Amino acid sequence: MTKYLFFALFSLTCSLAWAQKAQIRGKIGEKDNTVSVSYGSLQLFEKGVFIKGVVAGENGDYLFDKLSKGSYTLKVSGIGYESREQGPIVIERDNQVISLNMDLLPAVSQLSEVVVKGEIGVTRIEPGKIVYQAADLPIAKGSSVGDMLRLMPSVAMGGPPGVPRDIRYRGLEKSYTLVLIDGKNAGITGNNREVVLNQIPVSAIERIEIIASPGAQYDGDGMNGVVNIILKKNSRYGTHGQAMVGINSLGGYNASLQASHKFGKGEFYGAYDRNEVLLTGDNSMTETNRVTVLKNGEVTGYQDIFSKESRKITSDNIKLGTRWDLWKGADLKAEYVRGWQRELKIKTQDTKVLKADRSFSSRTLRTEDQTEDWRFNEYILNFSQKLSPKSRLTVSYNHVDGDYPKPKYQTDQKLNGEGLPSDAKPAKTNTYENNYDRNDFVQADYSLHTNHIVSWNAGLKYSSRVRENIQLVDKFDYAKNQFLRTQSPANNFTSSEKIMAGYVQSAITKGRLRSVIGVRAEYTDFHNQTLEQSYSTHGNYFIPLPSASFIFNLDTTQFIKFSVDRKIRRASFKDLSPFVDSSDVAKIKTGNPLLRPEKAWGFELGYMKTAAKWNVGMNLFRRQIDGLIQKVLYDVSPGVVLEKPDNFNAAYIQGVELIAAVKPLSFWSINGSYSRFDSQLKDENQGGGDAIKDQFDWCAKLISDVTIGRNTFFQVAWNGIGPKVSSQKEEKTLAYWDASLSRYFVQKKVVLSVRVMDVFNTNNKQTIEYTTAQTSEKIQDIPGRQVFLNLSYSF
Repeated sequence: MTKYLFFALFSLTCSLAWAQKAQIRGKIGEKDNTVSVSYGSLQLFEKGVFIKGVVAGENGDYLFDKLSKGSYTLKVSGIGYESREQGPIVIERDNQVISLNMDLLPAVSQLSEVVVKGEIGVTRIEPGKIVYQAADLPIAKGSSVGDMLRLMPSVAMGGPPGVPRDIRYRGLEKSYTLVLIDGKNAGITGNNREVVLNQIPVSAIERIEIIASPGAQYDGDGMNGVVNIILKKNSRYGTHGQAMVGINSLGGYNASLQASHKFGKGEFYGAYDRNEVLLTGDNSMTETNRVTVLKNGEVTGYQDIFSKESRKITSDNIKLGTRWDLWKGADLKAEYVRGWQRELKIKTQDTKVLKADRSFSSRTLRTEDQTEDWRFNEYILNFSQKLSPKSRLTVSYNHVDGDYPKPKYQTDQKLNGEGLPSDAKPAKTNTYENNYDRNDFVQADYSLHTNHIVSWNAGLKYSSRVRENIQLVDKFDYAKNQFLRTQSPANNFTSSEKIMAGYVQSAITKGRLRSVIGVRAEYTDFHNQTLEQSYSTHGNYFIPLPSASFIFNLDTTQFIKFSVDRKIRRASFKDLSPFVDSSDVAKIKTGNPLLRPEKAWGFELGYMKTAAKWNVGMNLFRRQIDGLIQKVLYDVSPGVVLEKPDNFNAAYIQGVELIAAVKPLSFWSINGSYSRFDSQLKDENQGGGDAIKDQFDWCAKLISDVTIGRNTFFQVAWNGIGPKVSSQKEEKTLAYWDASLSRYFVQKKVVLSVRVMDVFNTNNKQTIEYTTAQTSEKIQDIPGRQVFLNLSYSF
């Protein structure tokens, strides 16, 4: 199938536009920024006489075609921007193409929204938003979006070292952050609602926005903020694209091809990406776990557990789409995305059980052979109609379906003290698990700019999420010489949510003050069901989610912002599922279908100061959480604990973020950030005074950019995370360096880059867990240092 996909994309890149008369085309943008001005109005005049008018597209692109020889004047206007006139524009011959990009100045009345921005190096800071452009981060080239996100302020990435899979923002774990793609719900979701980020290549990304205090137009799930991944869109007419290939020192590789053909009123585009990660042989992941078993505070034994795991992860992603300007002010987009990922894992786990005097007690060698196949299909339909010069209606539909089969073959072999088999009949277990996802999102949004002071937004959204989890367990019976099924009724689990939401929001700009006030209301009907009725729940709830933000510009170089909002965090699918996971011999994991959603009030205060060669900002925030969901460890037997989530009464998390940038020399810029977080449970009967689990304590980033000549760029980044500390868990500090060198050729159409990830090989995890019956000290290591070589060509 792959060769047909490449053939289709190759045919697209080779298509040619038909012959036509002269053209004037280009893009409307915001002056001194990389922001496009969407749906601006353009009027073309010849000798003072109006000829024709067009409305720019979502990316600010426009086209006047079928023009005759002559001298023209172009007038451009956009809501919130000063109008501009450009001329004369002289067409001297047929088939002449004039490319003309127009930059608009923000209107003075919009001072508090758009004027005060800091942009030095990789970071662009706006009120309530931090933006990173993918083009500014060659240090992440040839990898997934996770390698780009981990460079952003207050961000840590989950997953094994070197395989970033989900985002941990502002100290909290993945399910507290809402991840969107182009402002819409993403289809690539895991057990905890998180977007599987290693499915999205950096080559497909234009920029990433982090919105710390999202407004009413966003789903209520973004308790800790919103990460919006904006994918690349073509703004030029004709046929354009990019091809890229890369290899790394561990034997992995990546390849991508993106192409689009844009003509008068339409566009066709497509992309294919493939990425392979190899962690095999000497480059396999290892884990050492030393468990001290306790009883009444006295040591009664030890467990030494050594695990080695090899992984081969192959990801493929194809996207095909089209956009059309149907009639004046109307455009339609249709898109299909297909993704599939196969992860082959072979794991050995050697468990030595020792007595209190460290003499031999028992030993078991477990071998696991597992294949995880991740497949999804996404269908997107988006229609937008400009109803008047000041209003627009957008309607969208998004359907996602997928499945996630995970067959696993496990053998447990008893060994003697010398490491030789002591039993001719090892325990054999075959497990088959599959997760089925069916998601539908229907949304309608209406925007109205009443005048230069007041604007309104309102919308409705229906979300349907259905997940079915099935697990079959077969154990080998030596007496009958066959596998016998031992399926548990709790291992067939269905979780469904139907959410109806509506919102209204108003933005008022007067002088230096801009206020945005809105309210969102969500009604949720949920149903969790297993064959075991005691685990089945059904109910509904309604929650209003108000939000307000106020931005005041002290002058054109500095602002302060205050915001307050209410958000919700629904329990993840994994936390709800009663499946029993015993893959770790020292820790059994299970979910809890009776979990209630968390609710929280958020408060934020921010300040930023900008100058020609530096900027600095600070944010203070606090989240007051009710019904906190937290994993709790229970002792079930000597050396074995059970991890299960439960609701706590209340907790808070608060923190401070410092962000700064400086350009000491014309060819050198430095961006840095430091964040500090604190959390505490407030229920004295349930660990009162303890920190929230999986919360990291601090986060620091440093990125240095050096331009050498006109075509060579050197970038270095340092990343520090940790430590996580609670009464039951502590994770040690994690810190590492990355570096890259890029060189442009052939008028910057060809880019050759070399990057080194984890230069000093320090990216490993160290975790300590405590209960009254045991202490566990775990070190997870991987050859983190990798060298990547990438070559790209833009056409």
